[in-house]
Amino acid sequence: MMSQGAVQLVDLALWFGRDKDVSALDLPADAPTDPLDRLVLWFRLEFNLDVADLIGTAYSNAVPSEYRVDDFEDTPIGIDTYEVLGSLPPAPTVGMDLRELVTSLEGRLRGGGYVLPPGLVRRVLTGWLRGDIVVLVGQPGTGKTMFATLIATALRDELDLDPPVVVAIRTDFDEAEFIGYERLDGTPELRPFAREILITESPLEAKILVLEEFNLASIETYMGSILVATQEKTRRVNIAGNTAGQLPIDTFILATCNSYRDEPETRTRVSSPTKRRSTVITMPNVLGDDYEDDPSNAVSSKVAKIIATAHADVAERINNSRPSQFDGIRQQALSSVTTPDDLSPEVRSLLGEISSAILQTSIGRSWFTMGLLRDVVLAIAHADRTAESEVRALGESVADKLLHQVRGSHSDVEELREVCGKLPNAASIAAMFDRMMDGPSDELLPLL
Repeated sequence: MMSQGAVQLVDLALWFGRDKDVSALDLPADAPTDPLDRLVLWFRLEFNLDVADLIGTAYSNAVPSEYRVDDFEDTPIGIDTYEVLGSLPPAPTVGMDLRELVTSLEGRLRGGGYVLPPGLVRRVLTGWLRGDIVVLVGQPGTGKTMFATLIATALRDELDLDPPVVVAIRTDFDEAEFIGYERLDGTPELRPFAREILITESPLEAKILVLEEFNLASIETYMGSILVATQEKTRRVNIAGNTAGQLPIDTFILATCNSYRDEPETRTRVSSPTKRRSTVITMPNVLGDDYEDDPSNAVSSKVAKIIATAHADVAERINNSRPSQFDGIRQQALSSVTTPDDLSPEVRSLLGEISSAILQTSIGRSWFTMGLLRDVVLAIAHADRTAESEVRALGESVADKLLHQVRGSHSDVEELREVCGKLPNAASIAAMFDRMMDGPSDELLPLL
């Protein structure tokens, strides 16, 4: 006798087989040809229900006639249908607390040779957990882009997330470039952000979006609908082709940003509504901070890290059979420099004097960053291993890299000018200083 509370097998089969290609199911040769009957048979075999009297008591094998009116769709149901049915694919659970996750991520970043400012990882994660866009602001060379890349990769590896979506903002960016647009024939042309985040099949899983040079374009022009979605419960976003996507709850947006105050010619202001939705973190200048704490060892310890990281980067590509075309040249140059002690005493002394002359001023500690020191050290490392060649490479780096970043008042560069007089290209450096001081006020003029 059939139980009045029996569950219809066809309902379970339709749900559990919602993404199955019925024609490709592995069934006995005498299986029925009707798609619905084939799906029910697959479900019975898959879950081994043909035992005892399960079918006929707990389960009903009957298929209501109205179920046979509509044919199966050619593609599996999408995210919108899941939402209508009140069900979404579950997200994997993070099995650690915030402190443990921070510790693990910090270990991954430091393991890659990154000089990590204290507390930065936790500040970024806290901003994301409360739903903010995290904006990293700082001088060029403070490691904003490198940190964004490293933490996105570390999160992907630690939590088995999808690869981060990285978008390089341009001055002409608008919503069509960021999200997508409708072609003349009515079909949508979607950008990676829309394809991989807004219409994802797993909206409960975390997604990482990295925006490089966040304020090269007006943020509201290309991101206005996303800013609105961060504040709405539905988090719906209209995209091309008269369709809508959804901004997942854990869409972690990390943006790098150069100050409008420092670069008004090329950057746009960040509006108050955008700042309201953001955690804005000023990236510290690790080199300048360490110099204040330990002037005697700050530069030499960073030089050692720079050399070690350069070796590791090249070795990793070579060991993974992915060397670039010029990695052989890099490896040959670096093979003679494994520690700062492999450099001549003359160049080590002059590098220390030049660095101290810059870092002893407050304005110098703001612009002389790890990125600039790295460029100078690698230029020396690629020189011939003679004192003359190394000092010449240092002088060229001062002229090519450092003087174009110098700012402040005339008094801020007095000691630097004096030290540069010891370099082989002292005359050309002096001429560049004269041009910087050739203004009506005491402020230095930029060379570019």
